[in-house]
Amino acid sequence: MPASEDEFPTRAWGPNQVIYDFDTPSFYCYFIIEGSVNIFSPKGLKLNTIGKSEIFGEASLLLGKKRSVIAKSDDAGVKVLEISKNYIVGLQESSPVLSAILRNAQLRLQDSNAQSVKYAAHVENLLKIATDQNDKNKLILERLESIKKQLADDFRVD
Repeated sequence: MPASEDEFPTRAWGPNQVIYDFDTPSFYCYFIIEGSVNIFSPKGLKLNTIGKSEIFGEASLLLGKKRSVIAKSDDAGVKVLEISKNYIVGLQESSPVLSAILRNAQLRLQDSNAQSVKYAAHVENLLKIATDQNDKNKLILERLESIKKQLADDFRVD
């Protein structure tokens, strides 16, 4: 297990690059040393922006699950320290209390993300209904105008 941040490898991604995708295996989490990362739901809803001196990708490592979100570098790219799953597992084994605290926090975050995705889906459905209704109203108005014109033509008195 690395003893200091100097022993973690660094990685960098250019602007707007996918760091990891939804439903992929998790082998690393990342500590941001430059730039920031945007976190998106599987359907593209932006959930968060993670900045310098923050960590991301740890939830799937702590919970032993596949990635639940998409992580992309921001417009300026990002540089990170890459922290292996083995390192995280070692931390968990060395401090079961800290491991339980982190796991609980990650489960709450996961629930919050799931709720955000659920509400976004409801909003998308309502927007679709509103758009469809608007299109139907336009069609009805066009048909009524056509009928009105036809009536005017049929009943024109010269």
